[in-house]
Amino acid sequence: MAKLIQAALLILTGLVFSAGTGLAEPKDQVPKQGPPPRHLKQLPDGHWSANQPQAATEGYEVHTVKNGETLWEITRQYLKDPLLWPQVWELNPSIVNPHWIYPGDQLLLKKMVVVAPTPETSVPEAASGESNPPSAAPPSGQTVLTPVQEAPATPPAPAAVASLSQIYCAGFFTADEIRPGMVIAEGEEAENKTLLYDHDVVYINKGALVGVKPGDEYLVIRKYTHYSRYGPDVAKASSQSRYGFGYKDLGRVRILLAHENSATAEIIFACETLQVGDILIPNESRVAPVDRPQAPFDKFAPPSDKTRGQIFFAKEYKTVIGKGDIIYADVGQQQSVQPGDYFRVIRYFNSSNISAFNRDDYRKYRQTYDAVRKVIGEAVVLRVEAKTITALVTYSTTEISLGDGVELE
Repeated sequence: MAKLIQAALLILTGLVFSAGTGLAEPKDQVPKQGPPPRHLKQLPDGHWSANQPQAATEGYEVHTVKNGETLWEITRQYLKDPLLWPQVWELNPSIVNPHWIYPGDQLLLKKMVVVAPTPETSVPEAASGESNPPSAAPPSGQTVLTPVQEAPATPPAPAAVASLSQIYCAGFFTADEIRPGMVIAEGEEAENKTLLYDHDVVYINKGALVGVKPGDEYLVIRKYTHYSRYGPDVAKASSQSRYGFGYKDLGRVRILLAHENSATAEIIFACETLQVGDILIPNESRVAPVDRPQAPFDKFAPPSDKTRGQIFFAKEYKTVIGKGDIIYADVGQQQSVQPGDYFRVIRYFNSSNISAFNRDDYRKYRQTYDAVRKVIGEAVVLRVEAKTITALVTYSTTEISLGDGVELE
């Protein structure tokens, strides 16, 4: 029998067959990122984009871009190597500029395998009476391109309940104020722009003297301020004695060069635009909780008699909250809450949330109204601090509001 061909599996999306038989030619040059395109258009499916609509193609996996995702992160998610993003771009000629993709854009992805033969492969003579001798190996130094073969049926691995963008862009409230030690001091193109984007080069105010070295990664955050601008309900989140200090997650940078008292870094992931003065903190690994099996939502679920709290803030100062939004509630490590815990979102009637045309009824039947308990959604915990949680709303039957309760399931 011929020796078994050793397979070195490499995920290559750029190795895709064109309409003929040759491989697609690489694009000549990656365009500069530049400022956001100004002239977006609404595509037939309803989303707005600077790119052309992408038609699904047989044999390709289709990924719909979510809010905050980049080509870098999508490539990391599917191909486990973000440096392969140019091959993903090559597969999607509808994307005009790889720096600018939009929620709702559809990307085509195709996985291929490169099979490398052993250097010395010989074909033995067919045994006596053997009608079908083994196939000859390809010539030395060549590779065979073949689609990924279906693996034997195995139970699917549990899916993550949140995307990497949701995990790394969720933000948090912490009891301890984070002092701005390391900050973004300037952008490489400071003479042309003040807002900073994915893959921009920035300068940091600290360097090798405090241990900064090439290859280090840091998270970029910004303190929430001016709560009162967004109304009295949002203003309650400014109570530092109750909730601590709120911080936005903005993205991540990687150090390219480290001098004594400064460093040069590249923005490798951005949740939104960054700017001078944004704070750098050490990188941390964040894990998305595993999604649980789907079960019918029980809007009449009885009280669990477990940890209870209240939603006091939502990401981006939102006051109308629904599925996919990030919320913050006043329970945490002190109540033994852990990432991956699920909370029901509960609404109780009271004088502050009863509608204007029901207030006469409320006054008349107050005892009944005060006893009503509505289960209106659920959320999964992404991050836990001493007194607060950051959670992702996974389901809602109606608009969730600041002040609604949460109850550990």
